[in-house]
Parts: sequence; C-alpha cells; structure tokens
Amino acid sequence: MKFLHKQYQAKKKEIIEVELDRAAKVKFMTAMDFKQYKNGRSHKYYGGLFEESPVRFVIPHDAVWYAVVEKGSSAAPQDVVASTRLMLPNRAVVNSLAVDAPQHVRLAQSEEGTLIGEGSEENG
Repeated sequence: MKFLHKQYQAKKKEIIEVELDRAAKVKFMTAMDFKQYKNGRSHKYYGGLFEESPVRFVIPHDAVWYAVVEKGSSAAPQDVVASTRLMLPNRAVVNSLAVDAPQHVRLAQSEEGTLIGEGSEENG
C-alpha cells in the first residue's frame, strides 16, 4: 500500500489539519500504531474516508502522532496531493467526521461535536 505521512510531537487539544486535493482515506495514529500499520499488521486509528477538505483532528492526548493519507491500493493506485500542519488549540475547531464513520460515532459527533471515526484494521 502506498501512503503519505507526517509525524508530529503533539500535545492534547492541538489540531492536525490535512488539506486534500481529492477524496481519500486519512488516518491519525500514534507512533506505535504507525509501526504496526507500516508492517501490515493490525492497528488502531482515528479517521476514515473524507470527501471534503480540510480534515481536522483534535489530539486526544500528548504523544507522537502520525497523519497518514492513503494513496489507494496496489490494484487501484490513486494520485493524491496532501499537505498537513499542526495548529494551536482552538475551542471553535472540532474534528472532521469521516464518511465511513460508524453510526455510534456519528451520533456522538452530533451530540458532542468532538469525535471522528475510530477504527481498527487488519492488513494483509
């Protein structure tokens, strides 16, 4: 699998913003999960498929975080252009909601305005 990625040493409530030129799967994960992801293993992430840009993720806890933009699959590669930046905390900013977010996440988003899709994936 091909992907773009950027590492951030981020603190709770800071915001990672990703600009996309087209719809793409965007995942936000800790360093440990990124290592699992790169090795094709099961990993946990926040995010999913986003059709609109920018995508914003409010950091839930201090850690090394990765913003990953998937460029399709080996069978169906996709040319995606993306840029990222780390922003200071801002109470007016909420997480973007993934198109493929589970129903319970969508309900929480409408009630609280603070969650995006969470997932876990087995590779290979």
